[in-house]
Amino acid sequence: MEGSYFRNELNPALAPTRGYISLPALSGVGVNLSNNFLSIDNFLYKHNDKVVTALHSSVDADKFLGCLPQTGFVGVNLNTNILGAGFYTKKSFWNFGINLRSSNDLTLSKDIFKVLKSLGNGHYDLNNTSFNSSSYIELYVGNTRKVADFGFGTLTTGAKVKILAGILNASVTTDQMYADISSESVTGNLQGTLRANGVILDPTKGVVGKEITEDILCYDVNHILGNIKNFGAAIDLGAELTLLDDQLRLSAAVTDLGFIKWSKATHIEAEATGNFYYNGINLDTGEADSDGSAELYMSDIKKAGYTTRLNCSLNFGAEYNILNNHIGFGVLSHTEFRHKKSLSELTLSVNFRPTNWLSATVSHTLFSRNKLGILGFALNVHPKGINLFVGADYLPMKYVRYENIPVPYNLKSLNLYFGLGFNLGKAKES
Repeated sequence: MEGSYFRNELNPALAPTRGYISLPALSGVGVNLSNNFLSIDNFLYKHNDKVVTALHSSVDADKFLGCLPQTGFVGVNLNTNILGAGFYTKKSFWNFGINLRSSNDLTLSKDIFKVLKSLGNGHYDLNNTSFNSSSYIELYVGNTRKVADFGFGTLTTGAKVKILAGILNASVTTDQMYADISSESVTGNLQGTLRANGVILDPTKGVVGKEITEDILCYDVNHILGNIKNFGAAIDLGAELTLLDDQLRLSAAVTDLGFIKWSKATHIEAEATGNFYYNGINLDTGEADSDGSAELYMSDIKKAGYTTRLNCSLNFGAEYNILNNHIGFGVLSHTEFRHKKSLSELTLSVNFRPTNWLSATVSHTLFSRNKLGILGFALNVHPKGINLFVGADYLPMKYVRYENIPVPYNLKSLNLYFGLGFNLGKAKES
């Protein structure tokens, strides 16, 4: 969308029509949820004109479990603009700012849902369960400029350089995790590794020998400011080629190509073990016959710093405009390389520009099990003084009522963006 300054995050060669100033909390909030199993239609079913959960006895276990992948994945990205600005010079567009970014990935074994649904005898392997989270502050400066005019078209390039300050990185991996259920008892075992690094950690007080205590967390402001020791860098690169008197636009970009180096001074790595058993209720005393133990201790691995990469993305776009650029038909390919998984999607859109200060979009994203009737909508109002952008993707048009509450059906992923900024300067001349 030409008026939105969010487009520069998708491709640094795509500049907004005007310069802008963005302010904390108001000017840029983005939330992205993606997963391969958390769809409402996987967990709600119709039975006798009512809607019941997948755990209801009327829902066949094979039908429910057959809808789930062997390993479930949930990814959540958060992007909050702290401060930013963009402006045009005679030859190019410049922008700079500060963002707070967070990326979180969770994987779950399908056997977790087997336990919840069947509660039957057997051995349940939960070993695919893991968690990874990374949060950081991003300081960036970017430049967009037209580099060539070929007569039949123009080429615009863009680049954005980012300096990163790591806030928190945490991961949990399981080497062994299982549950054994029989008619007489339930037993479980856990062995895994916890790794954490961040400004709120204080290993000097929270590690005693090989034991980790509650003093590992410190929220003192002076401690946090003095603990900013995790730094990195990243770059965005992009290009846009316009053809046929601006009727056809082709674009490509790579974003968040970078890393963060986490310091050994704020790093802890620990082994986690746990055992549990439950033999039932003693009818004489009414007490449960159960026991369990859990330990969290520093591993023998020598404490050292380490490096993590960002979730890099590849974006390819094309748009064909008609009626003097008032209506455009677009296609966007987006691939994101996350911690242990890559996600790809293809979005088709119809873009409306009735005036030079108002634009709107209706879209549909194609990817695994995303059904027709799930649409995206966006509105951008950008006259001289103000820039308002509201956008959402993966919005289902079909709802069901569960306990008299309307619940969106077929909803598996969600993108939400909101921004309220203030425009500067004149619109870019075509």
